[in-house]
Amino acid sequence: MPEPYARVLEALLNDIAAGIPIVLEHAERYRLEWEGYRIQFEGEDDLLHCAVSRLDGEPIALEDAHRVVEPFFAPVPRGIVWFKPAEYSVHYYVGHDHFLQAHRKV
Repeated sequence: MPEPYARVLEALLNDIAAGIPIVLEHAERYRLEWEGYRIQFEGEDDLLHCAVSRLDGEPIALEDAHRVVEPFFAPVPRGIVWFKPAEYSVHYYVGHDHFLQAHRKV
């Protein structure tokens, strides 16, 4: 896993396990830029939200968004990750506990 992914994943898993809210006030901790894409996490209550967009501001292809978030969501059962494509971003949603549990099994 590339270092930027590992850094964000470690922050997410540690903070979720500690009950620390994943908030945009600490956006840098939960954000990375990779291969022309921005991946940003934030959470509310028990739902983890991930937004993917292109750095150049152009429309995003769903397949490309899936590819760049795959390191985060590969261990999570497909049926519990919900995604919502838009023209300039794709949004992913999963329960904090499901995300943590899936990664802790790996």
